[in-house]
Amino acid sequence: MTTLVQRIEAFIVTGHGDFDELAAAAARSGYERVEPYRRLCDRRGLGADALEDWRLAPAVPTSAFKSLRLAADEPREIFRSSGTTRGAERRSVHYHPYPDLYRTVIDASFAGACLPAGTGRLPILSLIPDRAIAADSSLSFMAAHVFENHAAPGSAWAVQDAGIDLDLACRWLRARTEGEPVLVLATALALVLLLDRLEGETGGRIRLPPGSRVFETGGFKGRSLETTPEAVRRHARTLLGLDAEAVVREYGMTELTSQAYSRPGGERLRTPPWMPFRVLDPATLEEVEEGETGLLAFFDLANVGSVCHVLTEDLGVREDGTFRLLGRASGAELRGCSLTAEELGAA
Repeated sequence: MTTLVQRIEAFIVTGHGDFDELAAAAARSGYERVEPYRRLCDRRGLGADALEDWRLAPAVPTSAFKSLRLAADEPREIFRSSGTTRGAERRSVHYHPYPDLYRTVIDASFAGACLPAGTGRLPILSLIPDRAIAADSSLSFMAAHVFENHAAPGSAWAVQDAGIDLDLACRWLRARTEGEPVLVLATALALVLLLDRLEGETGGRIRLPPGSRVFETGGFKGRSLETTPEAVRRHARTLLGLDAEAVVREYGMTELTSQAYSRPGGERLRTPPWMPFRVLDPATLEEVEEGETGLLAFFDLANVGSVCHVLTEDLGVREDGTFRLLGRASGAELRGCSLTAEELGAA
């Protein structure tokens, strides 16, 4: 197993190697080492030898992570989803045996997508909790790694046990309208709260230094707001004096190790070479044509410690090698997910 992880890590870092061969090896590893996944494959008449094409490896619904232990080895980190809309008992759990592989993924993708070209360390403001507050959050794991490798003196975490310290965040931003570029890490909901506070206090715009970036991820976690994530990103560009490419959208989840990032200045998302995606018919789980709506599925080589092929509950559409996120599927649109969960034995 160590050899396979090392080969995957080398592919992520250098691009050298054959994705299809690595994907087949990862799918076979899942069959051999993750009992619920083997059960799913067997029920579909697929042995290890039948998993040579990653597209044929059954995709595991994210809902299965709520009730099954999907682990190929002893975990060194355990990540849990926020569980804000359905309660803690419905939280997804990702038993992650290879956190160094997660760090490799962050190093290989975050900087190119989110950091201004040519910068070293820079001032960072985080509206994401640190690990002392959210030890089981994969997003906090990412933010902590970004701070360790990219944060300059004067960087700040603006989340306390009681919640986001908006006064601290506003003071920090107003003190950095000149000088070197800055980076703001935020969830969509945190960004809404920050922008509302800034607008209410200053009555107008501030202008962050040229090259500054905002990293934004996630939705509103069940909160009903009179806005959309797209509108929030536009508002951030206007209120913070940022150019069209400065707000970078990230798409990730507890059940995956890798992430997709927005194309500069747009809403479409691109996955890295080690995590191709497909758009599947919600009922049949057959791949749909480009431009048609379906459930997003990802084959993430960096998920080799659990299951690589993950079927989400998010609707999307493929456009020229990227995807556009269209929101969550309704219960009626998740028939394929439900049937697969039954095959897995997920409650």
